[in-house]
Amino acid sequence: MICFGAILAPLLEVKIGLGGTSYLDFVTSMHLPLQLARVDPIVASFCGGGVGAVSALLVVELNNVKKQQRNRCHYCEGTGYLPCGHCVGSGIDPATRCPCAYCAGTSKVMCTGCLCTGKSMATEHDPRFDPF
Repeated sequence: MICFGAILAPLLEVKIGLGGTSYLDFVTSMHLPLQLARVDPIVASFCGGGVGAVSALLVVELNNVKKQQRNRCHYCEGTGYLPCGHCVGSGIDPATRCPCAYCAGTSKVMCTGCLCTGKSMATEHDPRFDPF
């Protein structure tokens, strides 16, 4: 984009003479403000199109992120694991001072709400499946 706008477009207009009348002549013939002649129309339209395309892609990505956040498990917040309740997330059994037998010293256990997927799952209590 930068190479086209900064090198190729001015070269085609000024050196080779492509494009017919100059942009200044066009602006004055249409009785437009002369400030418009300071901006090259090819460069402006090319850069504007690039900004528009990138902006559209960013909006699509933002919508994807919001959709994924809505589908996260409410218990583990999408990690798939919960802090161990026996050792309170320390990894050490408080009674014996050795590695916790419930979490094997990792300080976390599998989330049963999402089965370690991190995504919310439909259950029997989901109102969408209530037949009445």
